[in-house]
Amino acid sequence: MKRRIYTTILCAAAVCLLASCERTFLEPWPSEGARTEDDIWSNYKYAKGMVDNMYAYNIMCPYVNDISGNGALASACDEAEHSVASGAVQNFTNGVWNPTSTPTILYGGPWVDREYRSPYVNSYQIIRRANQFLENVDNSVLIDDPDDPTRANDRTYFKGQAYFWRAIAQFWLLRCYGPYVISLSSENIDDDLFRGRNTMDECVAQILADCEKAISMLPTLWVDNQWHRANATAARALKARMLLYYASPLYQGDFESFGLPKNTVGDVDRWVAAADAAREAINTNEYYDLTKPTSYQRPWSGTGSLNFTVGLGAAAVNKEIIWATTRTSTASLQNEYYQMPAGVDGCYGYTNPTQEMVDAFEVVTGTGADRKAVDFDWNNPEHAAAPYENRDMRFYNAILYNGYLWGESSSKAYYIYTYEGGKHRQRTMNNCTKTGYYAHKYLSEAVYSCAKSSEYSTIGRTRFEFRFAELVLNYAEAMNEAYGPEVQDPKGALRLEIDGEPINTAKAAIDIVRDRANMPPLASGLSQDEMREKIKHERRIELCFEGHRFYDLRRWKEGDKLGDPIHGIVIEATGYDAKGVPTGYTYTVEQVEDRVWRDCMYWWPIPYSEIVKYSGKGELEQNPGW
Repeated sequence: MKRRIYTTILCAAAVCLLASCERTFLEPWPSEGARTEDDIWSNYKYAKGMVDNMYAYNIMCPYVNDISGNGALASACDEAEHSVASGAVQNFTNGVWNPTSTPTILYGGPWVDREYRSPYVNSYQIIRRANQFLENVDNSVLIDDPDDPTRANDRTYFKGQAYFWRAIAQFWLLRCYGPYVISLSSENIDDDLFRGRNTMDECVAQILADCEKAISMLPTLWVDNQWHRANATAARALKARMLLYYASPLYQGDFESFGLPKNTVGDVDRWVAAADAAREAINTNEYYDLTKPTSYQRPWSGTGSLNFTVGLGAAAVNKEIIWATTRTSTASLQNEYYQMPAGVDGCYGYTNPTQEMVDAFEVVTGTGADRKAVDFDWNNPEHAAAPYENRDMRFYNAILYNGYLWGESSSKAYYIYTYEGGKHRQRTMNNCTKTGYYAHKYLSEAVYSCAKSSEYSTIGRTRFEFRFAELVLNYAEAMNEAYGPEVQDPKGALRLEIDGEPINTAKAAIDIVRDRANMPPLASGLSQDEMREKIKHERRIELCFEGHRFYDLRRWKEGDKLGDPIHGIVIEATGYDAKGVPTGYTYTVEQVEDRVWRDCMYWWPIPYSEIVKYSGKGELEQNPGW
């Protein structure tokens, strides 16, 4: 944003990839590509390409190990540990990140050469591209053409996408860095490029304003081959998430003092607004839903499983996912490549769930009306003797543990062995799990190794930013803080039901998310504080490894949890059968790592390279404590 960047005319490459229709005789390409701005705005595909460029180069990476060094954000919080001690993601937890050395993130969709950037740089790239488009599109060949049904709303829809992109880029800025410098123009060299940061309230107001413009211009749904584009529900989901963050303790109160204390409600009106926005996002588009699995047994990525329903199913008909990268087989195996256990050919096993994450999944006991969920407890002899039995279904969707039978084909299936000396926990291997577990979420059990990726060239998936379950959880959290656990929504129920009963309270919203996972409902009569902890737990389970907890713990002002030691499991075989397969195990929890937390880490440091651009010309204030 601080310098003039002449990158606009380079969007042709992305356009060719994203808008691969045959050109018409009346729309000739400039012989040497776009050389001037007029070349862009007078050519249909180039003009569209200004927006398509953001889907190509600025969207989240198609796979979750997107932090420099192939780390996942889960390993930057208490969900997981990165198996390589030198991985850049470790800097978030060992206290060595700073304004000159912060892990970068891989951006770019399935079809392009992806690039590592800071969220700061990536967001301002998006903002400038969106601003350039909005400044010029009304004088371009991109029009709402009533004579062509395929282009009847082109200008309106593409303007809506530009507003959405500008809104989400600003949200990404705010989530990482707090208040930022608002930019609503392409920032030419004669403009004031060295103005200071806006306030928190001003930034939130601008994001919400852009969301409203996007909502008013975007379609409810796109046609199937354009499903990856942001629609009105994606803009409403962004609005709901922004208002939930804005109501949270970190975002209220004094910015320099890191907001309000944890578990503080603060301004109730903010929570009311967050509940209203979540309700609106849920109720205005009946296409999206909590799709219930049809399979509650292994393989946990097979058709009908929760893993398949949420992340691996065909994108255009997936009613859970609201906005995501395009579903493609290109770059689709990286999740397996980086996440499947060390010891599997061609795989690295980088993301190792912590014992804290594993223990958070409840144990289900009883049947029928007596069925209930209880906390896992190592002091309970039954739990300790069989720690991976009868757990919340989402445990099996998320965690690979010792004795798990991997594979959709019975003839190819094999066991994951993470006992000491087992195939997948040979401690002499550099990438051996540090905790005794590997991540399972996002992985397809139709993949048996990554040594020959050509075997799986037809496997595709998306990476989502917004899904329906998050909206329901957002509603539950906001409702509890605004009204309490079981007070009915004064503005009406959600369009969802559970056993014919409307979803109109915080408790009911949590119960329907749990019901989708075949989990018993919460007990009635909880206090607001007790329900708050249940909601935090439900987010931890339902949204694990999706990039939420890193920011949830911050917005809740629970950063101290990020400084707690993390643990893993030591599993010893107690005997072997004639084939060398263990016949029993003992389990011992061990500390894996001490971690570092300082309150300045509630916000990322603004890159020093951005601070020095202001030298002698203005002041870009660094975040507190950095």
